[in-house]
Amino acid sequence: MKRHQKLVLAGAMLLILALAATQGRHVRHLRESESFYRWMLAAAVNERLFQDESGQFKDKELFEQCNAASQKLAGLVPTVAAVAKEQPKAASEPPAAEPGEVSEIGKASQEYKNDPRIWALARSNELADARASFLKLARSRQLRFAQDIQYAEAQESGVGLFNLFFGFRKVAANFIWIQVDRYWHQGENYRMVALMKTCTALDPHFVEAYLIGSWHLSYNVTAKMMDTPWPQRKWDPKYSACVGEKEKYYYVAINFLKDGIRNNPRNYKLYFDLGFAVYKQKLKDYQNAVKYLSEAIRQPHDRWVPRQLFICQELNGQYAEALAGWEDYARRFPQTSTGQEVAPRFIKRNQGHLLEKRAEEAFKAAAAATDPAEAERLRKEALKFREQAKDIFMVLGSTEGDALRMRIEATELAEQKRYMEAVAVLDKARWESAELWDDLSHRIMRYKADGNLPISLSEQKEMEREKDAGLCAGMPEQERQRVQQKNAQLN
Repeated sequence: MKRHQKLVLAGAMLLILALAATQGRHVRHLRESESFYRWMLAAAVNERLFQDESGQFKDKELFEQCNAASQKLAGLVPTVAAVAKEQPKAASEPPAAEPGEVSEIGKASQEYKNDPRIWALARSNELADARASFLKLARSRQLRFAQDIQYAEAQESGVGLFNLFFGFRKVAANFIWIQVDRYWHQGENYRMVALMKTCTALDPHFVEAYLIGSWHLSYNVTAKMMDTPWPQRKWDPKYSACVGEKEKYYYVAINFLKDGIRNNPRNYKLYFDLGFAVYKQKLKDYQNAVKYLSEAIRQPHDRWVPRQLFICQELNGQYAEALAGWEDYARRFPQTSTGQEVAPRFIKRNQGHLLEKRAEEAFKAAAAATDPAEAERLRKEALKFREQAKDIFMVLGSTEGDALRMRIEATELAEQKRYMEAVAVLDKARWESAELWDDLSHRIMRYKADGNLPISLSEQKEMEREKDAGLCAGMPEQERQRVQQKNAQLN
């Protein structure tokens, strides 16, 4: 081979090596940026929704560093106002949540359409220092939400036991999940939780494992367990709640789903199961149910998801929001049975609830008014709202509409101090609607107490239980006072 040919060949080889090295650095940068981006989304969701902090991890400090550096990139991470302007929401979509001290990245993460901007931020030069800090902290296991960095490094480390195992981590996760299912069928529930966490640690994007695991914990494991009476519960600082043996499983399920959300912040099913399956169905915590169902509909979701949000808004007393949601749903899906039949029924129901609420507010304003003429005007307005509510519940029909109408009639009787008649009406009404049973029974006990009517032994015990509802041993004094104040208002 001639000398010049050798030189050309050597130059070509050097060029190939240089290109390979450049490409290798580019691939490494993308891998590290992807892990950084996933961590950033997890940290943003945690800041905005959960506010879970742990002193042994450095996620919060690093996330603050990211937000400080992002200020150099004007317009890359939009403000809440800019997001609202660029992305107008449907009528059924709730407004952006505004928890205290949420960063700009945290606010932007609320909309999945901003993900390309957050990805650009994660791989930008302006966040190079933060990205380097992320890699250092993740390798030393000082970050709670860094899931993929060890796996990414294993891919680059050549052939080895670690590489071979983690190269098949999804397969390993599937095998472990089979063992979880076997333990369930064998009744060995106590052995499931550790393996469930191992499974999702191997494959943080195994969404079905989070969903089925939380279902096992909150439904199957607790199916034959009795609710723990409030005096027998104990305050658990880990969950910031009063728990007994049964209730502890609910909060383990909640934390399991929260981990799933951090690792998969764009999967609506995790938000839905947290809001509906646990908070609504099991804990009757409608405020948190609304919170997480609102997040579910901000992700790409199935058509039936918003319906549970509207129901929980109604249960939480957010009648205007529920009404707007059902009206929008009926407009968007007029050809479906839900749009034609179900939505109109809920629309009427929430219209009636709103009128009831306005009547109560008008009565309170009348009682507080110092001007007799103004007090009389407000009282007439309240009576008008109340009559309109009764008319709507009459049109609503069915046993449900009858029960809601009779509840208003009982209220009117009680205002006239005709407590015995009010109790009789409520007693009939509660047999018409299982959904209203607890509310109507509570009103019966209150009217009996106000009218000095005989109270049964079971009612006396229920009233005693209601006084202790939400209270348990070891509860912080501030929380105890808050619950006692709430109970006093209800009674």
